[in-house]
Amino acid sequence: MDEKSGYGQFCPLAMAAEFLCTRWTVLVLRELLLGSVTFNDISRGVSRMSRTLLSKRLKELEQRGLITKSIMPNKRDTCYQLTTAGQSLSSVVFGMADWSQEWLHIEPALKNISVDHLLWSLRRSASYHPDLPKKFTVHIYFPEQPESKQNGWLIFDEGKVDLCIIDHGFDVDVQIEVSAETLTKVFMGWQAFEDAKMLGELKLKGPKRYIRNANLWLGHSRLANIKKQPLELRVS
Repeated sequence: MDEKSGYGQFCPLAMAAEFLCTRWTVLVLRELLLGSVTFNDISRGVSRMSRTLLSKRLKELEQRGLITKSIMPNKRDTCYQLTTAGQSLSSVVFGMADWSQEWLHIEPALKNISVDHLLWSLRRSASYHPDLPKKFTVHIYFPEQPESKQNGWLIFDEGKVDLCIIDHGFDVDVQIEVSAETLTKVFMGWQAFEDAKMLGELKLKGPKRYIRNANLWLGHSRLANIKKQPLELRVS
């Protein structure tokens, strides 16, 4: 932020807000803090951010000394890593998320869900479970979405989980049919997994030995255990 657009205050909060509160910056930091290091992975976590603006924000963070940039061993991809100063923003970024989970109404978040971000978040939360084979594929189907956004596949392989949005003829072990709204509520802890199943809002198809622990291997947001304030105390 240049001199004309700055707050003109010596207050440390104002000084930090001058660059941390620019559009998308905190979300880019969130992706870096959650372990994304390549441009493409960071972009998948902020799917509605233009790649041009993402490039600009990464350059700004580098200039501020919050990240470093280097070429990965494959000599094709650029690696972005947080500096010590950047890592120390963890309590700031996740503190904001914790406050939001506790105090904000959920309805605004459900009005315009990014399916891409939801699937990318599930890819992070999903984890291997002893009941699963070493190679295991989950097809997530969103019937209410446009055709281009209806499908995603979580690929479990040797303890790692990857996400694919293109059908490569996978041998699917479990299919989950659910709306993006319901899956968001389950992922965020706003609706219980079993309640969604009982209401028929989340349908699982596959061997019982796999689906009986689906809530465990699918996982949820780290914020899901934060209890919401009573409805009358929440803010918009």
